[in-house]
Amino acid sequence: MKGKTTIMNMGRVLAIDYGTKRVGLATAWAGLAEPLKVIQNDGTNALYATLQAVIEEIRPELIVVGLSENEMAEQTRTFVKNLKEYLWQSMEAVPEFVFTDETLSSAEVQRKLKEAGHRDLRQEMIDHYAAAQFLQEYLDLHQSSESQ
Repeated sequence: MKGKTTIMNMGRVLAIDYGTKRVGLATAWAGLAEPLKVIQNDGTNALYATLQAVIEEIRPELIVVGLSENEMAEQTRTFVKNLKEYLWQSMEAVPEFVFTDETLSSAEVQRKLKEAGHRDLRQEMIDHYAAAQFLQEYLDLHQSSESQ
């Protein structure tokens, strides 16, 4: 008998930190998030095609999208809507998408990297580490709620 799917026994999870210039990606397996890569956002379907290739390679069961309730919130929601539409045109099955609060994830990453002695804090580095930061927070939150 197959048990209930939980964060810990779920397959891969992909995180997307959407930005108008760059999109940070992170992935998780067995409840542990790690930075994946940064994709340049050129405002064309090339971004969607690149994300589709990543999704087809990783085959995540869930895609977690960071969302801050600020001026980027509506752009992020529109991006996800458009990405889903793009994926449905060319994929048989599209993973579930969920939003999670990413407020201060970039600032937290900058603080941690500085504490670790990193002096060269390029924005590209911060973008995919921020995706890993909010993905780990999402996983930890849902893992603890499952164990109660």
